[in-house]
Amino acid sequence: MRRERTRNFNGTALPMFFPYNTDAPIYYWPIVTVSMIVVNIVVFAWEIANPEIVEIYALAIGDGLHPIQWLTNNFLHAGFLHLFGNMLALWAFGLVVEGKLGPWKTLVVYLGIGTLEGFIVQLLMLGHEATFCLGASTIVFGVMAISLIWAPENKMDCILILWFRPFCFVVQIQMLVGLFVALEILLLYNSGGTLSSEFMHVVGAMLGFAVGITLLKTGLVDCEHWDIFSVWAGRHLLTPEERARAYAETTAGKREAEERELRRQEKVVKQLDMILTEVRFALQEKKPLPAFHAVKRIANGNPQWMLPEPELLQLIQLLTEKVHYWEAVEAIHFYLKHYEAKKSLVQMKLAQTYLLNNQPRTALKTLLRIDQKTLDATQLRYYQNLRTKLESMQAHNTYELAGDV
Repeated sequence: MRRERTRNFNGTALPMFFPYNTDAPIYYWPIVTVSMIVVNIVVFAWEIANPEIVEIYALAIGDGLHPIQWLTNNFLHAGFLHLFGNMLALWAFGLVVEGKLGPWKTLVVYLGIGTLEGFIVQLLMLGHEATFCLGASTIVFGVMAISLIWAPENKMDCILILWFRPFCFVVQIQMLVGLFVALEILLLYNSGGTLSSEFMHVVGAMLGFAVGITLLKTGLVDCEHWDIFSVWAGRHLLTPEERARAYAETTAGKREAEERELRRQEKVVKQLDMILTEVRFALQEKKPLPAFHAVKRIANGNPQWMLPEPELLQLIQLLTEKVHYWEAVEAIHFYLKHYEAKKSLVQMKLAQTYLLNNQPRTALKTLLRIDQKTLDATQLRYYQNLRTKLESMQAHNTYELAGDV
């Protein structure tokens, strides 16, 4: 014998008060929202033609677990006003959710909330007096809760039918959804927490809050700093520059900055290793110009970096031997900027290079900067001979194209 059941449907809290449009940014066409409305209407027509399907596909309470009903009950409705109210609210809040999330994710969210709610309710009500539930209101309240998390400051266009007269007005989503959810919680409290449409609505809202926060915190939806947490923190009023500075001071911002710097340093190290290999190969092949240009290129972008001392000395020697005097002078200045070990000898090399480049005056000025105390006997003799020669050349030829470098 079939057990008699009482009907408990997911009706709307205020059947004569409907939201129907929003000013929230819409980035995706509401394909899934419209499709679900169409499916609900088609199923309702089928339900009218075949009333017995309610016994099969509505959510049975107190009669075990029926997984198929966790999904199917969301597409059944107890009457035209029940359907109309749910679909109008689904349209308005579905625009917000699908407009930010996109169709496929919205479909998962829509069916996921409804199915999970069916499972939770049927599980919690095992052993309850036989009844059944039906309606899309749980999903509608879930979508409303997500809208509150993602777009609290946006407006919703609403219509209130009072004494058969329509009144239109605009209200913030956070106020509208907050009013609906608070009213459902109050009604559920007054009923003693028993199974009712208010119970189903609160469950849907709680699932919606959980889904909305999870998708937001995992970065699966971008609310452009107009989500409820950004609004609470005042980030929605900041300029992009102010927002970036504020984020940089947070723990997450500092961690990201450290990670970016680490990645940058790793990239630079790889580039330096590649160029160092390129330079060493050029030196091995006795081709100082490609090696010099590679060193100059990387030194311009990384002022603190320089070719290791042995390779740099080899480069200076090869440039001089190949009569690339200007490049040799620049390479010597690289050495004097970064190394001290052979400073005096390299300065004499610089003076010699100026001399070879027909710049005796500049060569003498360079030579006179050398601290003679750092030279051994052989180096000092070479220094004195070079100085005598340069002084003699300067006395006989005061004209020089290039000045002191």
